[in-house]
Amino acid sequence: MYRCQVVVMGVVIAVVAALTAQSAKPSPIAFLGVANESGYRGTLFQDEVVQALSTALNATHMFAIQNVGVEVKLPLDAKTLIETGKALQVPSVLQASVKSVELHKPKRDGLKATVTLEAVLASVKSPQLFFKARAQGRGKNPAEGRAVAQAVQAASTEIARQLSTAVRLRGQVLLPPAYEVLPATAYKERDLLLDRAVRISLDMTSGLPVGAEVVILKGGTPVASGRIVEVDLGSSLVALTKVQPNAHLHSGDEVQVTFLPQHPIKLPLPLEKEREYKRVEHDFGWALLIAGVAVAFIGE
Repeated sequence: MYRCQVVVMGVVIAVVAALTAQSAKPSPIAFLGVANESGYRGTLFQDEVVQALSTALNATHMFAIQNVGVEVKLPLDAKTLIETGKALQVPSVLQASVKSVELHKPKRDGLKATVTLEAVLASVKSPQLFFKARAQGRGKNPAEGRAVAQAVQAASTEIARQLSTAVRLRGQVLLPPAYEVLPATAYKERDLLLDRAVRISLDMTSGLPVGAEVVILKGGTPVASGRIVEVDLGSSLVALTKVQPNAHLHSGDEVQVTFLPQHPIKLPLPLEKEREYKRVEHDFGWALLIAGVAVAFIGE
């Protein structure tokens, strides 16, 4: 009964958040440009990436992209990114990088392209937060340019999904830092001891995957960061990776998601355990069958 109430409440919150996002005015973002670190030199390649990212981000109706371009070498470090945003007098800035372009041509198929993009969205005004996204897109076409364009489009759509979802995912600390033991999800693994972990209100009904990254804020100031290592109904577990000196985390502190992986590292813990239990039951069933055959054979 309790789990049903949690699920219903999660669905209601998600619907309200979606309606709020639709009614909210898109946030203006100055797009500084794309750094090409891949070595690929297609005609107008970087312009195509800028256009694809701009279109995909605008399509979320959460961002209003302004392609400004700057006479600096991208990508910028965090400090320079914020300084550039202040100089442009914008609330947020975005930069992107093409990390790799891979081309593969099988003997009996069209050319396949894989493009990996990264993006950083920085809020210039307080709190200064950095939202990261990394995506891999694939395309297939006999023409190289079209295959690459398809891969860029797929990666851009995923970047937009990650960023638009991350900025919406906010929660609270439920339990302050403590030692936690993360039970092994496979019988061949060991339990994981976490020396500093907090439990937060975001859960699997929020769409939060294992491997996501969060920051914890006090009074609008980031004081800690960590990574999601367990997702359950009603809460998630954050393994803290950085805590500011003299910072004390308490229940009610604000939590903001800053990164969502394209592919979750593993299933949420309850589902992972269920799959493992079914596998163990399957193996145990075969063991019993073999043992029964052996006993029958010996009896003869």
